[in-house]
Amino acid sequence: MIDAKAFGQELAGMVKAQLDPILKRISALEKRFDSLPMPKDGKDADSDQIVLKVTRKFESDLLPIREAMEEMKNDIPATIKALVDAAVSEIPAPVDLSTDLEALKAVVASIPAPQDGKGVTVEDVAPLIASEVEKRVSGLPVAKDGKDGVNGRDGVGLAGALIDRGGELVVTLTNGATKNLGPVVGKDGDPGKPGRDGFALEDFDASVMDDGRTVLLAFTGKNIDYSVELGFPVMLYRGVFTEGTYSKGDTVTWGGSLWHCDADKTDSKPGDGSKDWTLCAKKGRDGKDGVVKDAKPQQPVRVGVPAKGE
Repeated sequence: MIDAKAFGQELAGMVKAQLDPILKRISALEKRFDSLPMPKDGKDADSDQIVLKVTRKFESDLLPIREAMEEMKNDIPATIKALVDAAVSEIPAPVDLSTDLEALKAVVASIPAPQDGKGVTVEDVAPLIASEVEKRVSGLPVAKDGKDGVNGRDGVGLAGALIDRGGELVVTLTNGATKNLGPVVGKDGDPGKPGRDGFALEDFDASVMDDGRTVLLAFTGKNIDYSVELGFPVMLYRGVFTEGTYSKGDTVTWGGSLWHCDADKTDSKPGDGSKDWTLCAKKGRDGKDGVVKDAKPQQPVRVGVPAKGE
């Protein structure tokens, strides 16, 4: 099938190629007319002679243009015919499918029906992308080492330091220069408030309180009065149990056994399932009855040195 758009573009190009020399020639003539000097007052000229000269000049200048147009007029039909023949020759000849229609139907029927495909995920494409990137990167030219740079200037180090009388730190550099870094020693602050008087050992006293297991530490001085109670859960024997309040560490005798108080405070009786008391020493078994015997007569007691032979 002929592409009308492409054919028109090619034909327009041919016409333009033929007209370009003519247009250039006309443009040159216009420039020559523009360059003619303005007429001045002079003697009268023969108008017939002027017309004759101008006519001959135009005929000589337009003769190549006329010949070119005649050649183009003769070439355009032949060119168009050649383009049309070439385009028509590319059109395939019609094929009669009436005899092979059944075979064509069979081929079409054998084509499998399309099925729902599987969506492509990023994980499916990632190996392909990685392989392609690796291939392209491996194809890059290996970078070469660059030229050595210019040596830099020597650095400046610390040669010494001192604190001047004004409390400012002055450092000396290795190039001989000095630099004041400002004050580093501050001025003395204002005096603080007087502190409290301390106490001596004579102001200290320690005593055991009435419960027998608390120590009272007392600090009594001129301007201080301070005391601390320190309790120690030591075992203290309180005798036979009687109704009252007992503290942790107290021990009592009850039912012939020794009991220890485990609670901070309690008024319960030892035993009888009470959890405030722990059995320390259990009552022993009663001894056997004794036998009454007659007393032996007393022998006389001798005083002195025994006689020889006795």
